[in-house]
Amino acid sequence: MKKKLRQILTIFVTFGFLFSGCMGQEDSKFYGEKISPSVPVEDFTLIDENGEAFQFSELEGQVIVVAFLFTRCPDICPIVSANLDYVSNELGDLYGTKVAIISITVDPWTDNSSVLNQYADERDLDWPHLTGDLEQIEPVWQNFDVGLTTYDSDQDGDGVADGFDQCADTPEGESVDDDGCGLDTQQEEQGDVTVKHHPLSYWVDHTTGTIIVDKSLNQRVWWADTDWNAEMVMEDIRVLLEE
Repeated sequence: MKKKLRQILTIFVTFGFLFSGCMGQEDSKFYGEKISPSVPVEDFTLIDENGEAFQFSELEGQVIVVAFLFTRCPDICPIVSANLDYVSNELGDLYGTKVAIISITVDPWTDNSSVLNQYADERDLDWPHLTGDLEQIEPVWQNFDVGLTTYDSDQDGDGVADGFDQCADTPEGESVDDDGCGLDTQQEEQGDVTVKHHPLSYWVDHTTGTIIVDKSLNQRVWWADTDWNAEMVMEDIRVLLEE
């Protein structure tokens, strides 16, 4: 009986050590979703907002925060950009030396270098905003597991996709601005009116997040765009800096 009791106690003690080890692993987990197994980033060269070539592997040795955005995005993308800007400021001297940030467009049909330059300048963002030809950028999307769909939904037939249409009740046959608002009847009194010869007729929907890449260029942490917590993102960055 005593022998069986000792065996039971031994099992419990062993389990206790194992459980303690597991708890330690839990404590070391990232706040964001851990990418397991990690995914190596396949090196790529794209064009930045200044029209210059940018090669990803030049950032090796730094922790890299990679975001996928597009300038016409009316909702979450500006928020992600603002979060990234906050992180860059909070990192202090680590930013630009130990930690890098880059944004990659999911709308290369519109987001050329000059458009990205304007987007970054208007928001005072100082990291590379990258674009390229579809054949250059599509493998990057695939490597980072970006889900991308483009579609056309134009219920009022004004040539502007509904996702960007600010004036869904545009009078039939009236010329519109880039927001789908009639030039004669739906303009703000002091608003600047700019018109493209070919109004944007597609909408981009992308399912992705922000990915944190370690110093060896492996994708390690994923943050959904809607779950962003800047303080926790910085903690994940610090974990990778200590590796």
